[in-house]
Amino acid sequence: MYKKLIGTNAGIIWNLLNNNQRWNIAELREASGLTEKEIYTAIGWLARENKIEIEKSQNGEEVYYLVIEYYF
Repeated sequence: MYKKLIGTNAGIIWNLLNNNQRWNIAELREASGLTEKEIYTAIGWLARENKIEIEKSQNGEEVYYLVIEYYF
């Protein structure tokens, strides 16, 4: 998988996360049309750039959400 494609996929995931809700992998897969591998590489890209947070939901699965930083 090429870096440019991973970056493009990260943009797709970032746009989905931009609605201020938490998403799990199944929801991201359905909404994006990406494979699980593509989603995880995109999440890795976004995590490396400190763009997302990952936490466990009440049922124990990982959920992802966008980090919004404000600079004053």
